[in-house]
Amino acid sequence: METLRQTLSCPVCLELFTPPVLVLSGAHNFCKQCLEEILLQQNCHHINGFFHCPLCRKVIYLRGRGIVGLLRNSLVESILEKFKYELEKMCTQEKRQLTQICEEHGENMNLVCLTDDEPICAICKLFGKQEDHNVAKIPEAYNARKKAFIKKLHLVHKKSEEARKETEKLINELTAGATDTKVMIDAVGTGLLKDICYRMAELQAKLHHDYSTKLEKLQVIANEAEASGQLYQQMETLLEQHENSVQFLQEDKKFKEKIEKVLEGKASYQDPPKHKISINSILKSSSEN
Repeated sequence: METLRQTLSCPVCLELFTPPVLVLSGAHNFCKQCLEEILLQQNCHHINGFFHCPLCRKVIYLRGRGIVGLLRNSLVESILEKFKYELEKMCTQEKRQLTQICEEHGENMNLVCLTDDEPICAICKLFGKQEDHNVAKIPEAYNARKKAFIKKLHLVHKKSEEARKETEKLINELTAGATDTKVMIDAVGTGLLKDICYRMAELQAKLHHDYSTKLEKLQVIANEAEASGQLYQQMETLLEQHENSVQFLQEDKKFKEKIEKVLEGKASYQDPPKHKISINSILKSSSEN
């Protein structure tokens, strides 16, 4: 096995070949990665360059394709794959055998100490700390323990299935409860939304009514203000353009009643809150109704 390992080892890194494995014209095999390092060491950087085989020193020409143009040894790679499989298999068997060897005496463990509940070798029983302990042969203990283990396995499986089914039941109940609660929340929410929409419509109607009423009153005041403005313009024209004192006195008599009416009239615009709208006033008037 060791000879085969040496045959399947790269002469550069001295480890098992790392595929891809390239073969030179002198029949020497190398890891592709190792050959790349050799080319660097020998300053071969061109695809048409050349280098010397590390073993026989034969000149190897790359011929325009670089290291990619070298042949790949598929046979060695196939043998290497099988060797690694067998090597891993042997290591597993060795580990399995080592687990059956007594670490203290290096003998096969063929007994089970019933007191300490652990495998031991014959020397442990004859001369070791288990000398006065009750023991049994491993095959007998193995068969009995295996049967008991299988029973416990079934019990654990049964317990696990019961727990799984009960958990699934609780999850289903939880999901159903959440679904029912969501339906109720949607129903209550829909009712609340209807009440809110009705309340909003009621408030908007009250707002429209108050706005229309107050706007109408303000338009009357605006018309009065416009009439006052016209009177002012007429009075100013008379003052600046009267032809004589007689004409002024005659026109002044005509304006007297209009002037007194304007000056004595109550200025309703002087009470601003009366003509304003606020959310508090809307809510208050709506609750009173």
